[in-house]
This record gives sequence, C-alpha cells and structure tokens, in this order.
Amino acid sequence: MNVYQNETDQMLGPRVRSSNGGTIISCHDQSTNGMLLNGHKFRKTSVLLMDGDLLELPSSQKFECVVLNKEPEQKVNIFDPTPPAQAVVKTKRIDRYVVTSHCLGSGSFATVHLAMDTTAFKQVACKCIKRRGSDKLDKVKKEVDILLNLTHPNINTVRAATNDNNFLYIFLELCTGGDLFSYIVSHPDSQLCQAEAKYIMYQLLKGLKYLHDKLISHRDLKPENILLHTPGPYPRIQIADFGLARPKAYQETFNVCGTVSYLPPEGILALDHKHLGYVGMPADCWSSGVIMYIMLAGSHPFDYGKVDGESDLYSYRPSEEFEDSEYSQESLQTDQLIKRRIVHGEVEFPEHHWDQMSQARDLCGDMLVYEPLERATVQQALRHNWFSAELLDLELAYRSRIGSG
Repeated sequence: MNVYQNETDQMLGPRVRSSNGGTIISCHDQSTNGMLLNGHKFRKTSVLLMDGDLLELPSSQKFECVVLNKEPEQKVNIFDPTPPAQAVVKTKRIDRYVVTSHCLGSGSFATVHLAMDTTAFKQVACKCIKRRGSDKLDKVKKEVDILLNLTHPNINTVRAATNDNNFLYIFLELCTGGDLFSYIVSHPDSQLCQAEAKYIMYQLLKGLKYLHDKLISHRDLKPENILLHTPGPYPRIQIADFGLARPKAYQETFNVCGTVSYLPPEGILALDHKHLGYVGMPADCWSSGVIMYIMLAGSHPFDYGKVDGESDLYSYRPSEEFEDSEYSQESLQTDQLIKRRIVHGEVEFPEHHWDQMSQARDLCGDMLVYEPLERATVQQALRHNWFSAELLDLELAYRSRIGSG
C-alpha cells in the first residue's frame, strides 16, 4: 500500500506537518475487527505510519506503507557513506511496551520515540530522559508522580514510567495530529477563524483550570506544547510537556523557566534580576493570552521585526560564553527586544483586525494585563462574554466530541 504525501490520497488518513519540518501520516482504524501494525493489533484508534510499516487485515491481506516523498539523499558530514545508508528500524522491549527507533522529537535533555503498548493495543509516545545523577532523577520522578495522578481530556496523559541504569522512560498518550503551532501556520495568513480559536481556547482553559484547581502551574505554555489529539478541523487539544510544571503554584518562585516570548512581565524581570520572583498560575494565564492573540491575529503580540526608532538597549546582558557566536548574538538581541516590549510596552490590537472581534479583544486584553494580581484568572476567563454568549453550543460540542472532563 503506497501512502502519497499529497492532498488527494486520503485512503489511510491525512498528512500532518510537524514543527520540525517533517511530515506525519496519521491513520485511523474504522474496521470492525481491527488491524495489525507490524504484528501488533490496534482497533478503533489512530496510529502514525512510517515508511516500511506493515499493515495487515486479520487472517487476510498485508500492505506495506511506502512513503514516496522522502527527504533528499545527501551527506550530512564527510564521513557519511555514499549513498547514505538506509535507516534500519530498531526496537527495544520495556515492560509491556515495544519502543521503536522512530524519533518523534528531541530536545536538550530527552528524545521522544514511537512505541506500542502491547496490552492496550495502542501506539504511545516514549519520552527517554538521559540520567545525569540521582538528584535530577529524583526530581524528574517527582514530576512524573504528579502527572500520573492527572486525568483530564485536555491533559496529555502519562500512562507509565520506569527507568534503567541509563534512562528514565515516560510513556505518554500519543497525539497523531501534530502540534498547535504547525496547525496554525498551515492556515492562510496563519490565522484561525474566530469560532475555531474559541473552541481551542475553551479546551485550553478547561485543561488549565483543572491544573490550577490542583495548584499546579505548567510554566511553559506555547503552541508547540499543545498537541492535537487527531488531525482535522476543530481539533481536540491536549496540554503537553510538563517538564517545567510546578506544584504549590500559588507560591512565588525565583527559578524562572519557560520560553522568553511567552513569559509575563514579572517573569522577564525575575529572569534579569535574580532577587525577584514570580507566581506560576498568573504566568500561565498570560501565556494563554499570547496563544489566543496568535490564533486570531496570525502574529505574535511581542515577537516581530525591528520597528524604526526602537532602542536595542535593555538590562539583559549576554553571558561571555556566547560572545564569539554570531548566531547567538543575533538571537540574544532579538530576545532583548522581545523582553523590552513585554516589560515596557502595551499590547496593540490593530483596529482593522480586532474591531470585528471586540469580545475576543477584551478577553485577550484581560489576560495580557501587566499586573499579575489584576490579570484574568482561568475561572474569570471561562466566564467571559466571549464564551458565555455561546456557552451551550460550546459545551455540547465539547461533551459530544471530547468528554465531560
């Protein structure tokens, strides 16, 4: 069975653009008896298909997934073979899971691999964190213990966690629709219609309310950390990547973390002045306001090109280790501008765009208030007129498509 990466072949399911520039092919089983993927049964669920995967109808035909549109074969460095060697998929058994070498994403401290839960007959994501001493492992285990107790339709579920001498393995619910950032930029002008943005924000705030009710703050909310459960319009979303999550989120912290362009003013100030702290829950609300602005405006409220007359000066000073890096200097200069705008500027809502969405503009403005104590909480945001005017329709759509969480 060939899977073409174009819009016309929908035999198996849509393609989804990933945030790293690759393509994800999602397949949903709608059969009565289920199917086999590389010998593992799955039924009534979505899976990700990779080049070379074998699909089988029980006691019937087999089909090989062949991705025709592949990355150009070229050397990465001078020691690569000519032609480049074909990747061989490897597997590793960890408890009831079969982890594959298919990498879904990677960061500074972890990689995420595609895996199969052989008991539940579902694909999952396996986050592999390299062990760097018992202290850090204990800290990560505490975070995992928190997440194992979270159950909400809009929170990416941790199914299990284990470790060996080298790695900590966290098994997570697999989302097959990519992330919100990729979904937004796939639309014309990188804008969602107001109705779809409202449906996504409603879910985001419900998931965030669940966390805040448990006194947990996420502290790194951004479109890349919001996953689409399955492909398609008006998607179910899940908040993911809780590596920076904090319990007792009502307490002030001096450990600033997260992405600069989504930090609130008090977070930026605490980043530059170590004697200052900030609180996680109002910071989550600010980040949610930035996400809402991006969905509706197709642009970031603070991260944009240099404006004439805008000063480069700001209190932030790059560390010495970056002084010789031209790329890092450029990146740090951009961060300086963004920080300056967040701390000293006000959010602009251009009339030609936002005047058609006055209630949305009001809510977004309430979540992007400078003072954290005056900023809208999650509960206040959910009670805003932007939602309450269509609350019955929103809740019916939510319950029918997602659940009652």
